[in-house]
Amino acid sequence: MYLFLAFLDHADQPERAIRRLRDFGIPEPLVVRARSAAATLSAEVPVFAGLRSLALGADEDRLVLVSLLPAQSAEEVERLVQRVQLEMDADDPPMGRLVALPVIAAPMHRRE
Repeated sequence: MYLFLAFLDHADQPERAIRRLRDFGIPEPLVVRARSAAATLSAEVPVFAGLRSLALGADEDRLVLVSLLPAQSAEEVERLVQRVQLEMDADDPPMGRLVALPVIAAPMHRRE
């Protein structure tokens, strides 16, 4: 099993990224809205000092798409990541980065 993470640089077109993942056979992703460390820290900077302007662009939200793909060989997953990344890089501006991490799944035990 592999965990796919797509770090999108632009939060304005998530449907395009979702469609691309689907087209390449990566299952329906979970969309996570994220904030950079700079944005988080800039919220703590006093406005009166004008220091917040030092973190220009830090207020922008980011999107992370998260998806699990059932077991495939490492070579297949690497080729898949390369193909999707080529498409993402071809966008103007480039869409973001895609990574895949192997997952060791623990058995699911339900509490009753």
